[in-house]
Parts: sequence; structure tokens; C-alpha cells
Amino acid sequence: MNKTVRYISSAVFGIAVFLFWHLLYPHVLGFQEQNQLFLFTWDFFVERMSVSGGLADYIAEFFTQFSYIPFLGKVLTALLFVAFQLSLAYAAGRKEWYVLSFVAPVLLLVYMCDIYVMLCYLVALTISVLLCGLYRRYPGVIWASAAAFLGYWLIGPAIFIFAIFVLARERNCKSVTVLALPIIAVVVSKFTYLQQYPWKTVIFGINYYRMALTVPAMQIIVAVTALIPALTDCLPKPKTMTNVVLGLLVAAGGMAGCCVNYNKDVAELVGYDQMVRHEDWDGILKRAEKYQPDSELGSVSVNLALFMSGRGAELPRFKQFGTRGLILPNIRDFISNASSCEVFWRLGMINESLRYAFDTQESLINNRKSGRWMSRMAQCQMLNGRYDVAEKYLDILSNSLFYRKWANGQRKYLRNERAIASDPIYAYLQSVRYRTDFLYYYPEMDKMLAILYHQNKNNVMAAWYYQAWTALKKNENHDNQTYTGNAHGN
Repeated sequence: MNKTVRYISSAVFGIAVFLFWHLLYPHVLGFQEQNQLFLFTWDFFVERMSVSGGLADYIAEFFTQFSYIPFLGKVLTALLFVAFQLSLAYAAGRKEWYVLSFVAPVLLLVYMCDIYVMLCYLVALTISVLLCGLYRRYPGVIWASAAAFLGYWLIGPAIFIFAIFVLARERNCKSVTVLALPIIAVVVSKFTYLQQYPWKTVIFGINYYRMALTVPAMQIIVAVTALIPALTDCLPKPKTMTNVVLGLLVAAGGMAGCCVNYNKDVAELVGYDQMVRHEDWDGILKRAEKYQPDSELGSVSVNLALFMSGRGAELPRFKQFGTRGLILPNIRDFISNASSCEVFWRLGMINESLRYAFDTQESLINNRKSGRWMSRMAQCQMLNGRYDVAEKYLDILSNSLFYRKWANGQRKYLRNERAIASDPIYAYLQSVRYRTDFLYYYPEMDKMLAILYHQNKNNVMAAWYYQAWTALKKNENHDNQTYTGNAHGN
């Protein structure tokens, strides 16, 4: 395969990866970004490096933070996939089998239809395969053994791809050391600094998959296909038609795999959440008109968009899920509270917005922090007059790339009631929030909304949500009575 064709094929693959994120999962990378907070501090680096795969995780989070700007995140992720493909071609060393370098990246793209797959896995695979390429050109069992032993700490169990590559090339007793050392590293790690992790996680990777105790079969399949460079020396020289057929099969298989594994429900939920985050009310309603929300979380986003866009009278046009479709009760996971948190914030229920934001951040499965939710908590604490706590959050955010400017701009409100009163958003929220404390009780949300409105008639949002809540609650009661009557009739 000549150089021009190789360059064109890699470029086409990069464009295909970009379109995958842009068309199938346009909001997922932004969702991944809000579930982490990359900090430019020494403590943050040490924290990441304190577990197996820390370097790969650190690099992955560095790139993930750029998904704060959706287009930039998609471009950088596509480039990382191309880097993985080029590293496989580099490790294979046989240009005539260039088409085989696309197999593992395509399978990984199919695997990433699961939003729990972390970018860390892609980074770890790329580094391991690059080591394979370096060994092909600069063989040496001594440096390979050191790299394999340290590699488990730096990039995690993906280092076994490199170890098996060396063993397959050398096929002697010395090369067994390269495979034995990372195995020793796994055992030593488990009984020293990774004691709190189960064996499955230590063996298959801590930050490769967000659900730590789960190891999907696709993760192993992708790792196996990444060993293709170790096999190319055994293959005969291919014919031109062979490369064409293989290329078409890889492309067709990738498209079929992405279509089969595409999770529309997840894409919709994440999409609604991200559009609420960016206040794209028209986008939410256009999406809902095309695809009616199929979940309570989606309904919360749509109903919020109806009010914010001045189309509250159109509530009956959209699929509803009772009162839970207006505001969800507190659910401690990393997505369910998102839209309800935003509803509380705009209603002036500051403490509930704070609680929902805090619970969402603390429910992140891999115990990360969130720039989005930390920002909201800082705002809530400032309105509550807890300036020391708000300042702590702002100090943390000021060490990030995309939240630094916002955090530094918020410092003028610390211990400055006059500045808060001059800000249109903060001043409005201070005027419509509750004037007295009471116990929050979700089943009596209608009463709490009524209190909000009666203490400040300018809070038209509270009035609209009260009316909607009352109407939907009546429908719920009517449906329950109908169901009960039918049951007794039988």
C-alpha cells in the first residue's frame, strides 16, 4: 500500500471517528467532561499516579477536559484514535498490511458506544502499542523488562500487550522475563498499595471502565486485536484485492457494530442534560418534538425548556410522567438529579439545588470531582453567605483550564453583599428564595411552590410549576382511582 493511500485512509478514519461523536453521540464527550475536573496542580498529578494506570488516566483526563468546547473535544478524540491506528501501523512494521492497523481502533470505537468506557483505555492501548513499535526497531530484553514492570504502574494491564509482543518476537527464555515482571507487578500491587481493589479490577484495569467491578467482553477483544502487529511477520505478502476486501470488511463491520451497539435512550438522556447545561431551550424542544421523551429525566428537561422559552401552555403536547416529570426526587447517581438541580436553582430553592449538585458529584462512580457541579455549589454557598466554603470551591476551580476565568470572576462576590445585589441573577434569586427555613418534604412540593409564589409574586416560575404540578397530580390520582376500580371490578 503506497504512502498516499495510507495517508488518505488514516484521514478518512479520523473523519469517520469525528462523525461518530458528532452524529451518534453529540453530547457524550461533554458529559464525560462534566464527570471529572482536571487540575494543574502537583497534588492532582500525585493522586492520579498513586494507582495503577495513573499516567494513562492523567493524559486521558487532560484531553477530556477540552470537551468543555464540544467541537474541540470531538476533534481531539478523533486525533487520539488516529494516533492509536498509526501506532499499530508503526508497530506492525509491514506497510503492505497497513489495513490491519484499523481493526483494533474500529472495534474500540464500537466498544465506546458504551458511555462507561473511559478514554484512559484508548491512551493506555496507544502507549503499549508504541512500545511495541520501539522494540521492533530497538530490541533489547533489559529495557523491555524494565518498561513492562513499570508499565503496569504507568498505564495499567494494557502493558501486557507489549509483554506478549516481545515474547512472540523473541521466543526464548529471556523474553519470558518481560511477561513475568508485569505479572509480579500485579501481585505486588494488589498486596501493597491496591489492597482496597478487588482482584478483577487490579487485573483488568482500574480506570479503563467507569463501573470498576465490570469487565465487558469487548475490552478483552479490543486488547487481543491490538496484538495484530505481533502476527504480521508470519503473514505472506498480500495482493491488492486482499487489502481492498479487508478494508471494506473492516469498514462495514465497524458501521454495523456501531449501529447495533448504539444506545438511543442513553444518547437522549445525556443529550437533554447537556442542552440544559448550555441553556439550549430551543434545541431541547426541537428534539422533543421529533422524539418524545421516554424517561422522567428527559421530561424534566423538556418541561424546564417549555417554561424558559415561554411555551409553558404547550405542556400537554409532550409526553408526561406525572409530577416526577417536573422535578425528580433526590436520586443519588451521577445523572438523575442534573435537570432537577437546574430547576431548583431557577426557582430560587437554593438549598435544594445545592443538595442535588453535591449528591450528583459525590455519586460519581470513580470518585472524581465535577467542574459543573462544583461551580453550582460555589454559587449556592455564596447566596447562603457561606463565603469560606464558596472560596474553597473557587480555589479548586481556579486551578483548572476552562473554569479558571469564571472562578476568578466570581471572587468579587465573596463577602460583598453589595456586589451580589448588583448582579441581575444573584439579586433575583435572593429576592425569590425562601425567607424562612423549614423541613423539605418532596411529597408536598406543591405547597412549597405555593409558598415561593405567595412570598414574591414576581416568581412566575413558581406559579407555573405549581399549576403544572397540581394538574399532573390530579391526573395521577385519577389514573390510580381508575386502576383501583378496575381491579375491584375484576
